[in-house]
Order: sequence, then C-alpha cells, then structure tokens
Amino acid sequence: MSKVVHVVGTGTIGEPLIGILSTFREDFGIGEVTFHKRTPLLTDRSKVVVLGQKGARLCVD
Repeated sequence: MSKVVHVVGTGTIGEPLIGILSTFREDFGIGEVTFHKRTPLLTDRSKVVVLGQKGARLCVD
C-alpha cells in the first residue's frame, strides 16, 4: 500500500514542505503528495503550477 501525505495550506511552512516531500517522495517511501489551498488567489497560480510540476496534486472542495 502506498502512503499518501496531505498538507493543508501553502503558506510559510506548507509550500516548502510540499516541495521537499514531492522532491524526495521516493526516498521517503511516499506514494503521493497532495495539498489543499483554502483561498486560492490569482497571484498564487504560479505557486500551484510549480508544486504540480514537482509531482504534488492539488485537492479542492
């Protein structure tokens, strides 16, 4: 069974954490990294795109 790590928020701690977990996913034995952005702003689009390119998946309500 693969592990799924879900990070709530992409703030000061969340964004770098998502990046680290996504980059070293295989080393940490993680199958999937997901994250939630509560209040997406147009200016946050590039952040979400970069995290997606690193392999993280955006989860929405």
